Amino acid sequence: MGPVVMLLPYLPLLLLLLVAPAPGLADCPSLAENQLCPCYSFEGALFLECQGASLASLRAVLQLVSEPVKSLSVYELDVGVTALTADLFPPGAVVHNLQISNSNLETLSEDAFAGLRPHLASLSVAAGRLQQVPRKSLAGLTELRHLDFESNQIGDLPSYCFHGLQLTKLNLKGNMLNRTSEYSFAGLEDSLTDLDLAENKLRTFPMMALRQMVRLQSLRLAWNEVASIPDDGHSELRALLFVDLSSNSFEDLPSDAFRPMPALKTLTLYYNAIGSVHRDAFRSLRDLESIDLSHNKIVLLHAETFRANKRLRSVDLSHNHVHHIGGVFEQLPELRELFLSENNILEVPGNAFTDSYMLTVVYLQQNAIRRLDAQALATLPNLSQLHLSKNYLTAVPRDALARSEKLTSLSLDDNRIARLEPGTFTRAHALRELRLQNNKLTEIQLGVFEPLPHLLELHLQNNALASVAPGAFRSLQSLQHVNLQGNNLASLGDVFLHDSHSLVSIQLEANSLAGLHNESLRGQSSVQIMWLGHNRLTRVGRALFRDLSQIQRVYLTNNSISAIEDGAFQPMRALRFLDLSINRLANVSTRTFAELRELEELNLAGNGLRAIESGSFASLQKLKALDLSDNVLPALAEGVFAVGLPLEYLNLRNCSVRRLEGGTFAGLTSLHELNLEDNRLDARALLDLHVPTLIVLRASGNDLSGFPANATHGLPSLEQLWMDRCNVTALPRGFLAENRRLRRLDLSGNALSTLDVDLFDAVDNLRELRLRGNRFTSVPYAALANMTSLELLDMSGNRLTALDAGRLAGLHSLRDLVLKDNAIAALDGAFAAEQTRLQLLDLSGNQLSAVPVHFLHAAGSLRQLDLSGNRFLHLPGDAVSERNLPALQWLNLTANPLTTIHDPTTSAAPGRFPALQEVHISATNLTIITSTDFDEFPALLHLFLGRNHVARVSPGAFRSVSKLLTLDLSHNVLEMLPQERLQGLRFLRVLNLTHNHLKDPDEFPADLQSLQILDLSHNEVTRVTKKTFRHLDALEELHMAGNRIASVASDAFKPLKKLRTLDLSQNYLENLPLNALRPLETQIRSLRTEDNPLHCGCQQWELWQWFQDHQKLSQPELRCESPKELRGQAFQDLEPPRFCGAQLVVALAIQDIQPDSVLVSWQGASGPLRGYRVAYHKLDHDDKVRGRMLGREARSTRLSALDPNTRYLICVLAVASWASPDPAASASSAATTTTSATPLEGVVNASRMISDAELRPDGHVEGRSASALQLVDSQTSRCAEVRTLDGGDPTGAATGSFLTRRLGLIVGSCMGCVVFLILIAVLSYTKIRQGAKRAQQESSMSMSCHPVALYTSHEDGVFAQPLSLNS
Repeated sequence: MGPVVMLLPYLPLLLLLLVAPAPGLADCPSLAENQLCPCYSFEGALFLECQGASLASLRAVLQLVSEPVKSLSVYELDVGVTALTADLFPPGAVVHNLQISNSNLETLSEDAFAGLRPHLASLSVAAGRLQQVPRKSLAGLTELRHLDFESNQIGDLPSYCFHGLQLTKLNLKGNMLNRTSEYSFAGLEDSLTDLDLAENKLRTFPMMALRQMVRLQSLRLAWNEVASIPDDGHSELRALLFVDLSSNSFEDLPSDAFRPMPALKTLTLYYNAIGSVHRDAFRSLRDLESIDLSHNKIVLLHAETFRANKRLRSVDLSHNHVHHIGGVFEQLPELRELFLSENNILEVPGNAFTDSYMLTVVYLQQNAIRRLDAQALATLPNLSQLHLSKNYLTAVPRDALARSEKLTSLSLDDNRIARLEPGTFTRAHALRELRLQNNKLTEIQLGVFEPLPHLLELHLQNNALASVAPGAFRSLQSLQHVNLQGNNLASLGDVFLHDSHSLVSIQLEANSLAGLHNESLRGQSSVQIMWLGHNRLTRVGRALFRDLSQIQRVYLTNNSISAIEDGAFQPMRALRFLDLSINRLANVSTRTFAELRELEELNLAGNGLRAIESGSFASLQKLKALDLSDNVLPALAEGVFAVGLPLEYLNLRNCSVRRLEGGTFAGLTSLHELNLEDNRLDARALLDLHVPTLIVLRASGNDLSGFPANATHGLPSLEQLWMDRCNVTALPRGFLAENRRLRRLDLSGNALSTLDVDLFDAVDNLRELRLRGNRFTSVPYAALANMTSLELLDMSGNRLTALDAGRLAGLHSLRDLVLKDNAIAALDGAFAAEQTRLQLLDLSGNQLSAVPVHFLHAAGSLRQLDLSGNRFLHLPGDAVSERNLPALQWLNLTANPLTTIHDPTTSAAPGRFPALQEVHISATNLTIITSTDFDEFPALLHLFLGRNHVARVSPGAFRSVSKLLTLDLSHNVLEMLPQERLQGLRFLRVLNLTHNHLKDPDEFPADLQSLQILDLSHNEVTRVTKKTFRHLDALEELHMAGNRIASVASDAFKPLKKLRTLDLSQNYLENLPLNALRPLETQIRSLRTEDNPLHCGCQQWELWQWFQDHQKLSQPELRCESPKELRGQAFQDLEPPRFCGAQLVVALAIQDIQPDSVLVSWQGASGPLRGYRVAYHKLDHDDKVRGRMLGREARSTRLSALDPNTRYLICVLAVASWASPDPAASASSAATTTTSATPLEGVVNASRMISDAELRPDGHVEGRSASALQLVDSQTSRCAEVRTLDGGDPTGAATGSFLTRRLGLIVGSCMGCVVFLILIAVLSYTKIRQGAKRAQQESSMSMSCHPVALYTSHEDGVFAQPLSLNS
């Protein structure tokens, strides 16, 4: 105090110095002068922020400011201001940065900124209503550098609209721009560096407008409709470094797509619809460093896609549908980050990242990876993070991490890994985090984790671990967190490093542990949290926790612990939380927890405790929460809770407590909440409660009938009292006399029928009163009359027959009035005008058939009205009207016997509800929706009309509810819904038509452009055509289960670019529409096809393979219906030979046999074959097999370099879809090849297939002779023997060769000539015979003589030429 006293004489001087302005600081107007705009002075500059001001008030504030204003920000300008004029700024005003946002400004006058021209450097008029660029207003702003017109209504940019300015940054984001002029930015060529045109309606890239922008570095065009980059061959944006084209309409990227932007470093294209990327799409982007192609539909990337982009540092291809990455990311020396998550990558091959040495982070989670090549990471010495979570890996190659010496984080969780071999992590000694949870590991062998001295986190939870080898984790010197929960461990040996100083948490819950080895936790003095719950522990011994001196939280819940050895917790002197709930402890003694002096929370619930020794918790001097619920404690001794115990929360729920000794809680001077629910206490027990600090008392479920008036007088601080289900029949006078702080009272589920008039007189602050489920026949108006603070009154489930709202006028603060499930048949009176807070009125489940006009006359604040479950025949329009309820937002008329929505007997036009947003009219007798039913609900957003009897929707029924977001017509009897009925619903998000009788619906109208969820399930739809959904561009979920669909057009779902969920289950599809599903494979996330009568035949080959390649869409419940022998079997569990035994190579022919070559031809069956292998060897002696791989379209090939006069066995082997992938098959597509034999990659032998591992580069099978292979005919192969021609005699060979090649041609030609001559003769004879008949008829009718034609014939019936008489 001495220095303070010495300074007292100088206090006025100090205050003067504090309030005096420092030299060089600008002065703000005083608060008395300027109450509208807070003013700040910082570094010699003034900053003004004004909200809700008018032009006049702003001018008045600026007149008070004599210093230059660094920044003037105006928010929410007065709504009446639509034009900005020069009057705003007084003469001499200096403003450097002006921002006006959230206004109704439509125009800026020509001289609006005239006084600011010499100084204004930044201008923002954002979130206004400008429809054009105010060119004249901007004239003369020579110092302006930043211009922001974001979120206005500007539609186009005419020529020279920014001429005369020297802008460096221009923001036009969020307008309505649909075109730009070639000279829109004229005048900004040498200054503009940053342009934002995002969130507009541009359909073309503004190349003509930008091509002269020689300094433009950043261009944002996100959320437009641009589909391509125009290239005229000479226009370029050479300074451009950053381009954002995300959320546009790109569908493909052609060759050299970005040639006009050669200096580009950052390219963003996420959220387009890109499905095709040309191998040279990025050829000109030599300096590209970052590219984002995420959230597109890319399936295939050529290996040379990024060959020209050697400076790439970050590539994001996540959320696409890429299948293969072989070679795509190799030889990118600067690549650091690679994002490939959420694709459909099937494997990580050896050449995936070759020589991309700087790659540090690779995200591959949520793909369909089934194989990780051992060499895939071999050239990534700097890799630090590898994420392979949620794939289908069954193993990790031992050498996969051999070069990953800098790897710090490895995620392999959610795979199918069954085993880890010692040596897997030999070189990954820098690993800090290893995630292996949710796999199929059954054991941890010694040495698996030995090379990981720096590992901090090890996650092994939710595997099938049955054993962990002793010492398995002993080498993990830095381990902090280990998680083994959810496994099958029955015991845990000595697995951890002794005397570890790093281990913080051990999770062992949800195993089958019956005990821990005495050495399991030896020396673990640094452990702070340990989970041992949900095991089979039966006792806690002294040795278990002997070294856990620093542990703070222990979870032992849900074991079978029946005994705790004295002193078991003695070493745990730092323990703060102990959970022993759901065990078998029968008693607690004074020694059980005697050493836990730091304990703050103790949970002993659900043990079956029958006795607690007096003083058992006396030593727990920091205990704040104690849970003893669900035990058997009929009596609590007076000394159980020691004096001075700092308990704040005590739970004794369901403990069979019958009595409370007088001083049971007397010493608990800090107790705030006490739970005595569901015990056997009587009313007298409350008299023993003397806890002055108690705030919350839960006494529900006891028998407190006849309790005395002073039962709660010992609880003066009580704020919340629960006495529901207590058999209370009456509340005595003065019951709450000493509980003046009470805010919440629950007396539900009793037998109350009346309340004393002055019951609540002493309670001034009661907010909530719940009286539901009693026996009231009338509202206790007198008792409630003066409860001005009451906010919630719940009297539901009583026997009320009438309600007089006028007698509740004293409840000025009433917010929620709940009277549901009574027998109210009459309403009277009216709510008072003072009840301005009333928001909810629930009258559901009563017997109302009408509402008096005056009843809701003053309920103008009401927002929710529930009239469901009554007897209304129509909406009570006179009472429920705009005049009475202008703020109504939610209305429920469900379960009334409505036949019409409005009263048909009145001719008065129904009032409009301007605020009504949600209406429920379900489970009524409605049969038709008329064209005028919703005319008075213009603001309606959600309409529920389910479970009615609606058979017809009239034209224009939803015409007046154009803002509708949700329409539910489910569970009706609609047989048709013409598309006209849904027109105008441009904002509809959810349409529910399930459980009707809809036949094949019309195509849905184009107005449903915003529809996201469509439910057509359980109707009578039989087919889906290409037109049905073609206008539903925004659809994300389509539910069609339970129909009769037998056919789906191949392009039925093609227009649904955003579809994520498709349900076709429970239909009549014998063949799933694979061609219709293919366009969805890049976007679909959930597919259901079960319960269709699938015919499992050869035609399902492609479907089976498609599911194999799209594991994330697997259908384990899809089962065969036919043929009979496969009925009930899971389709995906079948191998193709089970459901298709057709011959894959139908026929084989050997032609054009030469001394050194033959032509092999074959006929293949239709099906998803990967290709063909042609294998051959000599038969005269045991020879090595040679051959070649051909594409699936091949049908012939020539085998060359054969030996003359030699017998060969030649086989054609079909590589079926169920075989392992072979890159060579897809690479080869020639139908016929004449090259020499290439190395054979694998052949089919008697056991169908030789593995690729048995092949040598020279084409021979490693260590396998022809005799060992036994090439034979099979379902997948055809074989034939052939002998090559003798090549010893050149002449003879030549002659034989000529005859062999030409004889067939000569014979065939001769036979063709003979047949041709015969046909000509027959036709000639027929014609002549007909002519002879006509001549004979004419001669019999004529007197003159005519020549007669004679014909000779042959025995074979072929006639010769005619002879004349003369001859």
